[in-house]
Amino acid sequence: MSQFRSEEMCLVQLFIQSEAAHATLQELGKGGSIQFKDLNSDKSAFQRLFVQDVRRCDDMSRILRLLKGMTESEKMKPRPNNEVEVEHLHELHDQLVDMEKELKDHTGSMQQLLRQKIELEEHRHVLREGAQWFQQAYSRGVSFTAPQTDPDQGVELTGMEEGITAGAPRAGSVLGHIAGCIPTANIFDMSQTLFRATRGNMLLKHEEINAPMYDPTKPEEEVAKSVFVIFFSGERSRIKIDKIVDSYGATKYRLPEQVPQQDEIVKQVDERLKDLSMVLEKTRDYRRGKLENILDNIDPWMLHVQREKAVFHTLNMFNYDVTHKCLIAEGWAAASSLDDVRAALRRGTLKAGASVQTVLTVLKTKESPPTYFKSSKVTAGFQAIVDAYGMARYQEFNPAVFTFITFPFLFGVMFGDIGHGFIMALTGGLICLFEKKLQAAAANDMFGTIYEGRYNILMMGIFATYSGFIYNELFSVPLEVLGSTAWCSGEMSDPSCLDIPGTTPHNSTMQKWLRTNINEAYNFQTQQSTGVEVSWDVFPMGQDPGWSHTANKLNSANSFKMKFAIVVGVVQMVAGVCCKLMNCLYFKDMITLYFVYIPEMVFINSIFGYLVILILVKWTTNWDATYILNNSEVVHIPQVYCLDDLSNKPCWTAPFHADRSTLPIYAAELDKLPARMWCMAKGVGTAGCAVFEWQGKVIVEGNGYGNNSYSDASLFNAEACSNSIDGCMLYKQSPPSLLDTLIKMFMEPGHVPIDNQLIPGQGGLQAFLILIAFVSVPMLLLPKPLLLKAKHQKAKRGSFHPVEEMPLTADDDSAGRRESDAGQHGEEFDFSEEMVHQMIHTIEYVLGCISNTASYLRLWA
Repeated sequence: MSQFRSEEMCLVQLFIQSEAAHATLQELGKGGSIQFKDLNSDKSAFQRLFVQDVRRCDDMSRILRLLKGMTESEKMKPRPNNEVEVEHLHELHDQLVDMEKELKDHTGSMQQLLRQKIELEEHRHVLREGAQWFQQAYSRGVSFTAPQTDPDQGVELTGMEEGITAGAPRAGSVLGHIAGCIPTANIFDMSQTLFRATRGNMLLKHEEINAPMYDPTKPEEEVAKSVFVIFFSGERSRIKIDKIVDSYGATKYRLPEQVPQQDEIVKQVDERLKDLSMVLEKTRDYRRGKLENILDNIDPWMLHVQREKAVFHTLNMFNYDVTHKCLIAEGWAAASSLDDVRAALRRGTLKAGASVQTVLTVLKTKESPPTYFKSSKVTAGFQAIVDAYGMARYQEFNPAVFTFITFPFLFGVMFGDIGHGFIMALTGGLICLFEKKLQAAAANDMFGTIYEGRYNILMMGIFATYSGFIYNELFSVPLEVLGSTAWCSGEMSDPSCLDIPGTTPHNSTMQKWLRTNINEAYNFQTQQSTGVEVSWDVFPMGQDPGWSHTANKLNSANSFKMKFAIVVGVVQMVAGVCCKLMNCLYFKDMITLYFVYIPEMVFINSIFGYLVILILVKWTTNWDATYILNNSEVVHIPQVYCLDDLSNKPCWTAPFHADRSTLPIYAAELDKLPARMWCMAKGVGTAGCAVFEWQGKVIVEGNGYGNNSYSDASLFNAEACSNSIDGCMLYKQSPPSLLDTLIKMFMEPGHVPIDNQLIPGQGGLQAFLILIAFVSVPMLLLPKPLLLKAKHQKAKRGSFHPVEEMPLTADDDSAGRRESDAGQHGEEFDFSEEMVHQMIHTIEYVLGCISNTASYLRLWA
């Protein structure tokens, strides 16, 4: 029952002792059988009774997320643990607060030590690279002292560069320098700025550090860095360069000019790095040990805190009775699960050790209950898809029942391929098979979506594989596993094709032939008919792979897929409308049945249902045996070869006689007919021409391809044929275009050319269908609001008695719906609102039918 309609719901009221409230809600939460109402909707979140407990849970969740992030940064994975004993909420909160403070202190200290280590490593690189640059400068005779305050006493850098380049030492050079470390990405911009600011009176030396370096402000981020030394002259230049270096995020370090001082600082830096590495290792081990102690408890703690928060959040919905010192709650529960609710209440009371049992009372109400469907893990994914488009009202028919099949089927129509579908079905099947082992990984957002829809993926893969067999494609490659193609051609050397007359391998111009039993239908040795009808071989399942070797393979495949999608799509739309029938019958809503459901069914079936019928007729018609007689009627002539006396008319002439004068005994009789009554081109023999008898006249099929005069009804028609054989005409009908048929159904109502006729009386039928389709639109729009208005006015004129409170059942709910429709259920009837609502519904339905059908066409556009 719950799969087809929502569960019958009851409004229950609970009186819970304060000391038992927490334990009772924990037990109720395990079953999930009650949806509680908020009895404190007039109060803000800060005015509720358990607001402090909710805040405490939020704080604990924040701390646990912080701890989980720390464990993930350390790449620590929890070990499987069967059961973790969770402490009392207050004790757990105190423990987490202390742990957070301690770990934050250690993390802060470790970050500070990491920054110091990074700075020392950068300083060491600066000393090493700087020592080499100073050694090169000393070899050129350049000495370094403190820069002069008077800029006129300095040495220009251009001269120093020239000296270094030329190899001539210069004595008495006085230069200052600034050394440090900078991100490599900023080197070029800084050099350009320095050049402009000093007008070229500086020299920048830099070298990229090959080892991985980190930003001192963000030790966890790796960044490419370079060592630099800037040589300059004058105090003013030093001030400018100092500011520019700071603006580009560089870190400056001391770099002595003398080699002994450099060696001394390098030694000090190495010693400090060694000490820092030891301290960092100890600090990291201590921090890691702390995290390992709680690693296995973090996930159970998080789950426990989430449950506790849900409990306190629910308790905030309850009223507190000061007199009786109890909590009063109201909520909706399924009638079938009331026994489970009572059992949970008893367990909660025993768990809390309360002296008074929780009291449950079923209230009588006319309030509209919520919709609740019991779904299994298999149907939950499809139910979620339906609910995403719109939730069914209380006890309405559940469309997810047939969506379980139609949704993956439509996906398969669009995604049909044996290989792709099998991979998808295999993926879904493996996830379903190992669903318990993969449940923990579902916490990831991306995989969680796949995990929740695992049965959807399985079903879509199965139907995609099935549609792949219909399309006969494996990774878009046609298959002949189920049998050989039914087509033969003159270029093929298939022995089974060579047995068919007319398929000569040496004749390269021979058209493709279907494998047939023509040898059984006609005896080529005696040149006589056997009376057996010619039948064409059919590929065992799905589309014939022979189409993939033709020039129009894309058109034929897409045409079939579009029609296939329309058939399945229209069936789904009609099934959706039928849900309204189930609701009308269940709720005994005759107004909606007669003036909503029936007009909707008439509209969709008179246009799109009719289109599906045309598709099925076109698929099942043997177009090799369908002919147009005298441009006035369609006749079907089975391919049975004529006897010598033509006594078995309608029949076909002997095959592969390009000239009718070479036919057997009846050639003399056919020679009397007009020359146009012969279907074979000169010198090209085919499987025969149809022979038909009409009003005592023998008519032979003519070759109507490329000859429009044959379809001219003013030349060839029934009246002209009655007068003379020269007015008779028989030619093969070509399969009509359904798209043109649907368009002309509206543009030329009542008229269908004989060439496009699929069923007898098609013109009159189409005119009738258009008429009832147009009539159904105002029938869908107007009667229901007018009838509801009349019903409301009649109720107002009569006596009115308020309805007493009574238990809500399915019959009561249907009565409530009828009263609501009449304007008697809770609020005044508003005709304008009802009219606007029905108008919107009508427009949405009509446009939705057209749009949805166009969408199925666009699947293969």
